[in-house]
Amino acid sequence: MSANVQKNGFKIVVIVVLLAMIGVFSYMLMKGSEEKMGVIKKAPDFKLENIDGKQVGLSSDLAGKVKLVYFFFSTCPDVCPPTTYSLSKVQDQLVKKGVFGDKTAIASISFDPTKDTVAQLKEFSSRYHPDYKGWYFLRGEEAATMDLANKFGVMVVKDQQGTFSHNNVILLVDKKGDLRTYYNGNDADLNIERIADDMIKLTKE
Repeated sequence: MSANVQKNGFKIVVIVVLLAMIGVFSYMLMKGSEEKMGVIKKAPDFKLENIDGKQVGLSSDLAGKVKLVYFFFSTCPDVCPPTTYSLSKVQDQLVKKGVFGDKTAIASISFDPTKDTVAQLKEFSSRYHPDYKGWYFLRGEEAATMDLANKFGVMVVKDQQGTFSHNNVILLVDKKGDLRTYYNGNDADLNIERIADDMIKLTKE
């Protein structure tokens, strides 16, 4: 089989997979827009390296907190930086309400550990005035992290040139570790206050 045929075949697979995920997320986003958020599923557990070198676990360190989970890579040329900026605005709202760090948290998980070293994640995160007591920038082994993203419902695909494609969504996980809804990170009208309010509402459940 020629290299071109293999390459074209891979592109077709990526397109089909991403189109399927768009359909899934359209349903989930509509479900998440309901006034009362139901439980979508149990969020998959993880334990990943933070930029301070410590391991952070969903069911251990983040247990009892309402958290946003976002899969990204710092060298992303388009959607990841503006979405991370949106997360910084959510953080600001939660800090203002006095619930960030102890009752709420944010976990930004890189699926590109080769480029996203601890030093790189420190530099990248510093652009968004993070409060590190509640905002974790995490990394793990590439294949395992991509698999984790898929288990969350976030499709991540790496092509033969090493370029990543992924669904740009922010996931909301409650205190018990249940996945409650998704927010579209590409939404130009992403409602920061609504996200913060949703998180605060879940801290009272």
